[in-house]
Parts: sequence; C-alpha cells; structure tokens
Amino acid sequence: MDLTALLERYQTLLPWNLARTKCFVSMILGVIVSGSVQQHKTTLGFAGISKQKSVCARIRHFLKAFNFSAADYARAILEMTGLKGSLTLSLDRTNWKFGRVDINLLVLAVHVKDQFSIPLLWKALPKKGNSNTLERIDLLQIFIDIFGAQRIAALTADREFIGKEWVDYLIKNNVPFFIRIKENRLVEWGDGMRHIAVFFQHLKVRQKRYIQFNMDRHLLFFAGTQSTKGELVIVISNQALGLKILEIYKKRWTIELLFGNCKKNSFNLEDTHLTDLRRIEKLFTVVCSALLLCFLVGKTEEKNSPTPFKKTVKTPAFSTFRRGFDALRKLLVQARDQALKLILCLLAPPRKTNKSQSLQKIIG
Repeated sequence: MDLTALLERYQTLLPWNLARTKCFVSMILGVIVSGSVQQHKTTLGFAGISKQKSVCARIRHFLKAFNFSAADYARAILEMTGLKGSLTLSLDRTNWKFGRVDINLLVLAVHVKDQFSIPLLWKALPKKGNSNTLERIDLLQIFIDIFGAQRIAALTADREFIGKEWVDYLIKNNVPFFIRIKENRLVEWGDGMRHIAVFFQHLKVRQKRYIQFNMDRHLLFFAGTQSTKGELVIVISNQALGLKILEIYKKRWTIELLFGNCKKNSFNLEDTHLTDLRRIEKLFTVVCSALLLCFLVGKTEEKNSPTPFKKTVKTPAFSTFRRGFDALRKLLVQARDQALKLILCLLAPPRKTNKSQSLQKIIG
C-alpha cells in the first residue's frame, strides 16, 4: 500500500508513465539498500519474486530506452527540497576511469544546507580533462531557460571555470558569480598588467583583503586570504560585496562533499561498468534522487534527536545526509513498509491528477 502511494506521489512530481516510475523508484531504493550502483545489487530495491536476471534486464532497458526531460527532473528536485526564490549554485566536475574509458561529468548543483548540495543538471563529457567554455555555457543556459537568470543568487566555481568568454557570458546574463582564480591571472595595473597574487601575497594566515581591478574590460572585485595550509585563495566576483565574497565562495565546498557521497562514501558510483555516456547520465539521476531522499530523512532524524558533536572540534559527528543514509538503509532492510511511509511523508503533497491507471494492478 505504501509503495502504491509513493508511486502516486512521484507521478505528481515527474510526468512519466507508471511502469517507468516504478522502475525508477525501485532503482533508487536498491541503490540506498545496497550502497552500490551495480545492477545485480540494485535489484534489492525491487519488490516481488522476479528473478534477478529479469530485474537486471528491466534496469538495462530503463537506462537504454527511456529518455526524459532534464527540465522535468530539475523542477521536481526543487519541489522536493522546498527551495523558493533565489538559489546558490555550484559548478564542478567529477571524473573516474573504467578500464581505458574516461568518465567525466560536468555538474550544476544547488546549495540546500550548510553541508549539502544536490545536482540539478549535468552533462557527461566525451573526453577527459577540463570542460570548455561552450560546455559550461550550454549547461548553465539550460538552467536559465527553465528558471530564469533572476533565480541565481550566486554561482560558485573553482579555478578551472574561468576565461574571458565565460566571464563575458555571466556578466551579459546578470549572473552573480564567485569564482576562485589562479595566482598568475593578469589584471590591469597602471599602464601595464600585473599578476593578481602580487596584491595578496603579503597576507598572513587568515588575513583577508578586498580590492577591485579592471580585467578583460570589466570592473571586477577580488577578495583574498592566506589559508592555514599557506595557500593563497583569491576569489573574483562581479558583485561589490567586500569580504563577503569569500563567505559565499565557501559554499562551493558542498559540491565536493556531494561527489564524495556519490562515490566511496555511500553509493560507489565509480563501480558502475557503464561506459555509454547517455546511460551514465540516467544512472546519475537515480543516484542524485537517492542522495536527496537520504538528506530529507536525515533532517527528520535531526529533529527527533540532535546530532552529537565531536569533542575535539565543534562540528557535527555526522552530516545530515549520513544520518539519513544510515537510518533509511536500516529501515529498508528491517522494515520496508515503515521506510516507504517515511519517504512518502517527506515528499511534496500530491497535486490533483487525471491519471486513471490502476497502480495496484501494476505493482501486484
């Protein structure tokens, strides 16, 4: 009964037919229970007495034949998180190798909480190494086409994501950006050019400085600090926010945590044997959905029982995601119906729908 209600809820979020929705939800549950994206392990999320071989065939067919809209998924994610108004986005890559094949994902994620981001849009790049300007623009333009540039409160990115054409595009589209730059980046100084590091290299550990320069024919703003590792961190922005530029840039760290949770920390994304880029993109959709469900459950766990703090440093012993991941896995193994009921309560309330398919007939 709870699975029936859960599928109804997902169908209000995603305009897919019931069979596709059932397969998708079952894969999400399988990834959470097994902590793996390998197909034979993901079958643990499928209810019923079907043989593992036939379930694996269903998974392969889903990844091969089913094409869905990135816009539909991105809207569903924002509805599930309850995020309204302006958003803080992070752009980054994650990559790994399977044999001789390079798998390289360019990801645009939205900041949800201090230690959590969730991917909204992504693209598997047909190469190894850095993304180029056109690839970044294409991905961000999809977001702008769906939600509008006015919903971007901040775009954070690391040193890879810089360049004149890229900055021109961001400024032209009124996207507030906070991007770390390399120390050898040239800025206009008097009648010549100077490396940006010259203006920050005198800083001691944790000291900060804010300054503005013309760069690539734009007036831009720079905030820098010396890290505890003795490394200069210089962030460029088109917003005159002083040292707050550094605080906003720090939110980029959540996308690094996200990649860690997708890989070794939880779902072992690198264990997939898929090499087809389109199928990898679809599999990543399943993993991201599992991430979000674990986070939502973790928020509930924190309300019911505060997270303990480490004794040596004033940080939580467990992240919200980790609490949810551990709790949901335990429930799905020991009390599946209770777990489905909890997930159902956390998702957005159902909207009125004209769908008249018999859920029970398909589930049974």
